[in-house]
Order: sequence, then C-alpha cells, then structure tokens
Amino acid sequence: MTKNYFITGVMGFVGSYWAENLLKNGHKVVGMDISDKYKKLNEYENFTFYNESIINNKEKLEAHIHASDYVLHLASIAEPAQYMTDPKKVITIAALASIDIIDLCVKYNKKIFFTSTSEIYGKNNKIPFKEDDDRILGSTSKKRWCYSTSKALVEHYLQASAYNSNLDYRIVRLFNVYGPRLEGRVVSYFTKNALENKPLEINGSGRQTRCFTFIDDVIEAFNLILNKQNCKNEIFNVGSDEEISIEDFAKKVISILNSKSELVRVSYEKQFGNSYEDIERRVPNLVKIKKYISWNATTSLEKGISLMKN
Repeated sequence: MTKNYFITGVMGFVGSYWAENLLKNGHKVVGMDISDKYKKLNEYENFTFYNESIINNKEKLEAHIHASDYVLHLASIAEPAQYMTDPKKVITIAALASIDIIDLCVKYNKKIFFTSTSEIYGKNNKIPFKEDDDRILGSTSKKRWCYSTSKALVEHYLQASAYNSNLDYRIVRLFNVYGPRLEGRVVSYFTKNALENKPLEINGSGRQTRCFTFIDDVIEAFNLILNKQNCKNEIFNVGSDEEISIEDFAKKVISILNSKSELVRVSYEKQFGNSYEDIERRVPNLVKIKKYISWNATTSLEKGISLMKN
C-alpha cells in the first residue's frame, strides 16, 4: 500500500538514501531541506521538494505533517567541525526546531522516526553501549558536546510527549554511517584523499575506535524499525559491531584503494581548537535490535570502502 512520507533533511546523506529507497518502492515523499544538492530525487514523479529550513517555519511544517502518514525527522548538522564553529545553529536545528515537529505529530497523531546519535553516550567507558546506559558528557564549556546534548534533549522530549498522548515514536542512535555521496566525515575524507594519493590526516593519537556502518544496512534497519509494531516507542542502536581504530582504518583505506597516500598526525587543537574533546571508543551493543527485528549489518568494511569509489 502506498504511504505518504514527510522527510526533514531529505537532501542529506542518510535522508536522500532513505527517500530514494521509499520512492523506488512506490511511496510518495515530501521532503524539506535547506540544500538541494541531490537533484536525482527530483526525477521521481512521486517526490515533492521544498527548499526551505525547518527553523521558524511551523506553518509549512504543519501542512506537511498533517498530510503525511509518517514523519521521518532526519534534519541536523552532523559535522564535528561545525560543532566548533557554529554551535548555536547545531542546537537550533537539532533541538529547538524538533520541538515544533514533535508537537505537530502529537496534534495530528502521526508516527515519528527520529535519528539520534551514538554520541549520546559521550565519555561512558562501559563498552559496548547499551540503549539504557548512562550519558556521560563533557563540560558545557566544550562546544564539542552541543550536538549530543541537543539530540539527548529531543529524545527526552519525545518520551515526555508520549507520556500524555498516543504518540508513536521510534528513535535510532547511529554509529558512523558511511557510503557513496557522504561528505564532511572521516570516511569520505580518507577515501577521497586516498584516491588522489594525498596524505591522510589523523586527528589525535589515532587509537580512538569506531564501528563504521554501510548506508544500505542502515536503510534496511530503518524500514524494519519503522514498520514493526513491537518497535513502538523504543530506542535502538543501529551500527556495525566491527570495531577499528582510526589509524588502522586509514591503513585499510590505503590498502583497499591501492593508494600511495601517507599518514600524517594532526593535533585536535590545530584541527578544531582548544575546546574539542573526542570519544575514545564508540561501539554498539546490538542485543536489542537483533531481538526486535533480527537485523545485523552485513556489509564488510572491505566491500564498503571499495564501493566508496563510485
């Protein structure tokens, strides 16, 4: 059955992939974004695009949400460099605009899907992270934490809104999603420079670890979580459990792409300024998502990196 989806951040990396997946399956998608960079979506007759911000735009948001079956709220700024240069904008998009969207979903009884972040767990050293583990964030004087704090606020607001209404929400915490078209993140930076045989700059020690998750696996998880009734008002880690250090990841990129690039170390202070802190390990506990939807990321790093050439 054809459904109507409203997607915020539809031209972003994750948003554009999910929109295209839904469009290919015959659904109707209305998207809103301040960017219009992925123009291929406009080739679909069942796609309608509004090149507008979600900030201070409640009248337009209300019209789109009222007309939709599902609200997929993906809009945010997810580039660490911008956490440092424009934290107010990060907070405004990730948190304040989200409150209008959630209130409208309550008003019109719409199911909402919200993309949160693995950065929610902050400095917690209890690895792997479970969905109900504590958040241990850094000082408010450190601009780096504005993004995860904003996402945590939205999670709280969704749960609080559901206490006094019939709101149906789904929250996912993403672990380093990557794939073709990704921009502004370590995977895209490493692969681009490796293909051009340019140096790969490693921030900090290079010992910090991540679990990189290919976009196709993520979209599969999204569709399952959105459509399974047992996922109502639940939070899920969505990620691979293949942990790798940034230094080893850079070496793997060089090897897979047959690059002549060299590794160069750059301090956090030089790259981001004095108020930047990193998360040393970011690894998901996947027991819950496997139990609820029997999902597992299946794309290996080797295959995913090779696909970044496309």
